[in-house]
Amino acid sequence: MIDLLRLHVVWDHESTEGARIAEQISSHFDGIGMERDGVAYRVPVRFASTPWLGETPLPRSIDLSRAQHNVIIFLHDEEMHEHRLAWNAWVSELRKEIDRRGGKDIYVPFGSVTGEQPLDKDLNDCIQYQRRKKWGELANNDARDQRLLLLILICVREHLRKLSGKTQKEPIFVSHAKTDGDQSARAIVDFINTTQEGMPLETFYDATELMPGENYEDRFNEEIASGTLLAIVSDVYESRPWCVFELTQAKRWRRPIVLADIGGKRISRTYPYGANLPRVRVKPDPEDPSWIEPLLVEAMSEGLRCDLFEQQALVASPNNTLVLTRPPELFDIIHRDSIPDLIIYPDPPLGDIEAALVERALAAIAPTTRMVTLGEIT
Repeated sequence: MIDLLRLHVVWDHESTEGARIAEQISSHFDGIGMERDGVAYRVPVRFASTPWLGETPLPRSIDLSRAQHNVIIFLHDEEMHEHRLAWNAWVSELRKEIDRRGGKDIYVPFGSVTGEQPLDKDLNDCIQYQRRKKWGELANNDARDQRLLLLILICVREHLRKLSGKTQKEPIFVSHAKTDGDQSARAIVDFINTTQEGMPLETFYDATELMPGENYEDRFNEEIASGTLLAIVSDVYESRPWCVFELTQAKRWRRPIVLADIGGKRISRTYPYGANLPRVRVKPDPEDPSWIEPLLVEAMSEGLRCDLFEQQALVASPNNTLVLTRPPELFDIIHRDSIPDLIIYPDPPLGDIEAALVERALAAIAPTTRMVTLGEIT
């Protein structure tokens, strides 16, 4: 079976740090985004490190034909630098194969933490390495791992967007209540836009994006329709009309959504259509921004899950099919301009209680519509 997306982590077999990072990458992509009943979306990760023949330090060549799209995560370090002549030849052949496949795959090299220059082949071809030497200022390995995961997720999502013909970057729409969520929202936006490493992300934060005289409802709709919604769910968030509007519009547009729960005391009423979404509990610290990057990893992971599921489902779908990247809910059934023949959603199937509610609504509104998981039709 050909995978839609496959990650390959490449490092020198003598590098214990490379092996540790590879395990972290594999663990993360073993289940990204929303998880239900212990089932999460898995992106296959393969390792390329163990020497393949004789005295060579090189692993076996990567078979790119086993996936529609491959991501080569290349961990350059001092051990690889010692074997650079052999690695130069290996990487040269790999990049030739990537070129032969016509841009389906992406090469993502991370530079040495000790500052060795890139491999000659990459240096001569002006291939940018992510400069990990600058990550020494980060607090610990966990922080450095989050930085690496975030950059991988950004690169993968951006690559897939370009292949689908989308030229503009997808913004992170930071939805928040001014009363008790503005400080956290501004901290996220400032981190993305001012971090010394330069996060290749775009944000929408109304306080700095809206121009005088601009119709903000139209602008909100435009940004939400093309972005990932990161909702800062504070104590008053779900009681604010514009917060509810933003969350509802993101659901209407079937956009990736992650809820960042920063509530401290009491929520007087939860918004009924703010469920069926991944929620992350966060404790913002105005003096320490280390809480932000794991949250961005969650948002981009959910975004990638939605991207990949939608692409898989559309390929398998007959005409007049509604593809949902989240489990179906009453909101999805009612908010339709037309009645689909089929609704496809991620595995596993809905539990009995949820399924009975949705099927009752379908019987009243669209009695001929069938509802199945992607696994049930493939």
